[in-house]
Amino acid sequence: MVQGEIEKIEKAKMILDKIAKGINPITGEQIEESSFLNDARIIRCFYFVAEVLDNVQKGVYSSKKNKVGEFIITPEQKNLVEFPSGRIGVNEFSKCINQYIDISKSKKLTGVELNKRLKKLGIFSEESTGDGKTRTIINEKSIEYGFESERKSYNGNEYDMVMINDDGKKYLLENIEKIIEVEE
Repeated sequence: MVQGEIEKIEKAKMILDKIAKGINPITGEQIEESSFLNDARIIRCFYFVAEVLDNVQKGVYSSKKNKVGEFIITPEQKNLVEFPSGRIGVNEFSKCINQYIDISKSKKLTGVELNKRLKKLGIFSEESTGDGKTRTIINEKSIEYGFESERKSYNGNEYDMVMINDDGKKYLLENIEKIIEVEE
């Protein structure tokens, strides 16, 4: 890959990461809560595209689906993982983990998979949104494991977003293999 292309990919990733974290990449200010850029579906898209760019840069991108069937992380890879300070969501947690796994040997971790397993373990719960959909929420047990809830707003609709504090990051990282092994 040509140096100019690498720089463009790095800049594009930086911009996508900022938008996904709710930061205006031009001004550095928080994006307004009512902006479509704060919708969870849009945020997931930005994280996905940033991940694709990261894989292109590493030379491991393939348009074919990775046929690797299980999640694998070595103790050495776990020791390399760094998380941003403060509370983060499950998608940000997964992104941090995925930066260090070998995608030729392991499938990637997703926030959806992590939520499913934590619900199965009783650490998270689920509630109906009233429109036939459900959302993941914390419960009494969640707090013991380092999970909190933060009130968010999107297009005038308020919702509680599950957040992982420092204790939760430590718990998840130390136990990620056991959590992922839990049957759906």
